[in-house]
Amino acid sequence: MAKIDMGELLPKEAVSRRITGDTQFMFQFYKPCIQYYEPSALTRTNMSEDRLRRSLISALHGCPLLFGQFKIHPDLTISLDYNPLHSNPPTLEFQRLSVTYSQLRAQSFSYSVAKQHGLDIAIPDGSITRGFDKPMLMVKVTYLGDGGVALFSMTNHVAFDGNAMFSFIAHWARCNRLLGSVELPADLELYATSLVTNTNKPLVDGPVEISVDATRTPAEISVANSKSVATADGVQACVFAISVASVHQLKEQVEASGVLRDGEWVSSNNVIAAFIAQCVARANTEAQVYEAGEWTMFQSLDMRRPLGLPLRGLGSPLILAECQASAAEITDTAMFPRLAKRIRQSVDKYTGEYLQGAMDWMNQSYTLLAQNGVLEPWRHFWFTALNTNERAVGVSCMNRIPIYDADFGAGRPTMARSFNPRPNYIIVFPGPPSTRSTGTGPPGYEVLHLYVTLERPAMAALRADAQWNKMCSLVSE
Repeated sequence: MAKIDMGELLPKEAVSRRITGDTQFMFQFYKPCIQYYEPSALTRTNMSEDRLRRSLISALHGCPLLFGQFKIHPDLTISLDYNPLHSNPPTLEFQRLSVTYSQLRAQSFSYSVAKQHGLDIAIPDGSITRGFDKPMLMVKVTYLGDGGVALFSMTNHVAFDGNAMFSFIAHWARCNRLLGSVELPADLELYATSLVTNTNKPLVDGPVEISVDATRTPAEISVANSKSVATADGVQACVFAISVASVHQLKEQVEASGVLRDGEWVSSNNVIAAFIAQCVARANTEAQVYEAGEWTMFQSLDMRRPLGLPLRGLGSPLILAECQASAAEITDTAMFPRLAKRIRQSVDKYTGEYLQGAMDWMNQSYTLLAQNGVLEPWRHFWFTALNTNERAVGVSCMNRIPIYDADFGAGRPTMARSFNPRPNYIIVFPGPPSTRSTGTGPPGYEVLHLYVTLERPAMAALRADAQWNKMCSLVSE
C-alpha cells in the first residue's frame, strides 16, 4: 500500500487529542465502505488517478489527526497524537480490474462479491496497542472494466466515527472538484480541549450500559461476552430496503394507536428501531436461537448534543441507550406502538448530566485499574448490551450521515455498501439518492438500507416473517 506523500502540504503544527475521557476507546475497529460511481466521460476525467491523489493531499492538509498515532502515556491514558516529524500517513492505492460496474450492479453491489473481486482492503482489528502503526485512513480506488469506479475507504472508529468519516470523504470530493485550491474542512470541527471529567469525587455504581472487569484477561472477557454459534455455517449478513413511505406509515400507525398522550411524540428513528427490534427479536425466538423472554433494546446515541460538543466533531463519543421489552411486546405485532413509545421515552434518561456522570465513573474506574497494575485498562471495558449471550437487539440509525454527498465531479455515488459483522446489531444507512427531481437542493433518498447480521436460523425466520416482508425487501446477501 502506498502511503500518501504530502510534500509541502504536510500540516506543520503538532496536534494531540485525548481520547480516554469518553467512550471512544471502546470502539476498537475499522469501519469500511465501498462507494460506486457509474461509467461516464466525467468519471474517467474527474476521477483519474492523478487527480484523486492530488485532491486527497489537498483535503488531508486540514485534517492533521488523520496522520496521528495512538500514544499511551505513563499514567496509561491514551491520546491520538500528530507529530509532523513522525507522522502516520494514510494510504491510497489504485488498481484496474476487468469486472464491470454493470456486472456488480447485476449482483446488487453485494459486499461479499466485492470482496471476491478484491475491491476491499483487509480490515485490521483496530486495537490500541503500544506498537500500533496502522493508518487512521486507508483508501483503495478500483477502475472497473467498463469505466465505472469503486472507491473503498475505512477509518479507525476510535478516532473517527461514521459521520466524521463520510464528512471527510465528502470534503475530499469537494477538493477534487475545486482542484488547485486548498480549503479547510469546516464540517469537521475539532474541539481542542478534552471532555472535562471529575476523578476526585467518591466512586459510585457505574451506569448499567457499561461494564468493567479487572479480574479477567481481555481474552477471557471477549470469550465470556461471545455466544457460541450452534450451526456449522455460522452467521449470515443481508441488506434489506425499507421505503421512507413505509417508515412514515409506521409512524402514523403509532400516532393513530392512542398510546401517545398530549405533547408526546415519536421520531422516525424511534419507529424504525421498534419495528426492527420487534422483528429481529421475534425471529431469534422463533428459530430458538434464544429462549423466549424479556429483551434488551438498545440504540446508539451520539453524546455530542447533550454534552454541548460540535455535532461533527472528530471522535466517537457514543453510548448504547437501553430499554427493556417484555416477551409480549416482542411477539405481539399489536404491541408495536407501545414499544415505539417506550424506546422514545428511554432516550430522555440520557441528559448531559447523566452522560457526564457516566464519563466521570469511567475515568475514575480507568484510573483505578491503571494504578493497580492493569496493563491495558482500555481492554477491560465493554458495552453491556453487546454481550451476545444475552437477549439483546440494537439499532444504529445512521440515515443522516453524508454517505452519498461524495461528488468528485462525476455525480454522486449510485450505491454505497458497508459491512456489519455484529449479530443482532442492525445498522441503518440511507439508500441511494432519488432519481426524481426535488426542485432546488440535492436529491433526497426514498429508501433506507438495513444491514442485518444474524445466526442463519434466525435469518431464515426473519426472511419468512410476514410483518418484516410487508415492509422490507431483500437487496443483497
